[in-house]
Amino acid sequence: MEEGNVRKIIVLIVVAITNILLAQTASANECWRIEKQLQEAEYKLRQGGNASYMKMWQKSRDHNAEELPKCRKRSGGEEPQITLYTGASNAQAENRIVVSSDIKDPQLQQLIKTCNYWINEYNRNSSPENLAFRDNSCRDVKTASDRITNPQKPFVMIHRRSAKECIKPNNVIDNDVKLCMQGLKEPNWVTIKE
Repeated sequence: MEEGNVRKIIVLIVVAITNILLAQTASANECWRIEKQLQEAEYKLRQGGNASYMKMWQKSRDHNAEELPKCRKRSGGEEPQITLYTGASNAQAENRIVVSSDIKDPQLQQLIKTCNYWINEYNRNSSPENLAFRDNSCRDVKTASDRITNPQKPFVMIHRRSAKECIKPNNVIDNDVKLCMQGLKEPNWVTIKE
């Protein structure tokens, strides 16, 4: 094989690999866009509004909820850590867990069991009470998952002090004293003996 042909083949392989990688990236961006639209529609539905407004957001939610799994399948990306219930039919939900997570936290796993229980109950009997139980228990799963994956910084109590507690010997007031009054510095001044 000639050196020129080998180079052409190498260039073609590099171009093909680049196209595959770009397609996956574009597909992942598309999935992200669909997911954001789905979240926005769910938020707007919770806010309420007139009938035509609610109908528009329900259509958007249903469409994006249907497209998101298809997009993820096309992109070959990994499934999210938590897969939430999106409205499976009774036949689909009867014999399978509809909420799952790969996070190994015992409290989260118990919340997932509770959520799945109420999903199945709602699928069997779609009463308003079962809907409320389902929504609340599945919201608890989302909250617990967020708490585990994005822990908040601990709250630090700042002890503010009076000027009398922070003032330096000979009634000197400077930046150290101001920081002490704000609770940002300890009053460890050395008493000067004359």
